[in-house]
Amino acid sequence: MKKYLLTLLFLTGSLFAELDWAPSYKEGLAQAKKENKIIMLMFSIKECRMCNYMKKTVYEDEAVSEYIENFFVSVEVDIEAHPDKYGYDVFGTPTYYFLDSNGTPIGRSMVGGADPEGFLKKLQEVRHGK
Repeated sequence: MKKYLLTLLFLTGSLFAELDWAPSYKEGLAQAKKENKIIMLMFSIKECRMCNYMKKTVYEDEAVSEYIENFFVSVEVDIEAHPDKYGYDVFGTPTYYFLDSNGTPIGRSMVGGADPEGFLKKLQEVRHGK
């Protein structure tokens, strides 16, 4: 019975995957450098429907969350709290920048959201330099 309950608990926890967001932009940069990972920098606002869709649907997809956790450091910047946007151009929300572990942008920014499969494909392209 105990084994069954532990298995059920493990499976339930994996169904609700949640990203481990860096506490701040600065700490995300330091973490990426330390772990030699790519930074997924998301600019958002609380009222953004697509931002909330990405958080509640796309990031909770097991394949997406696992890929992000393995290869990226997730950093979210609320542009209302940080109107300077750390010097990045933000044309809408969400806007994504992908940065190498030194903080240098990789490829082009991405504006808007995607379904889980499309976002995973984008992450894979970024990781493999396409």
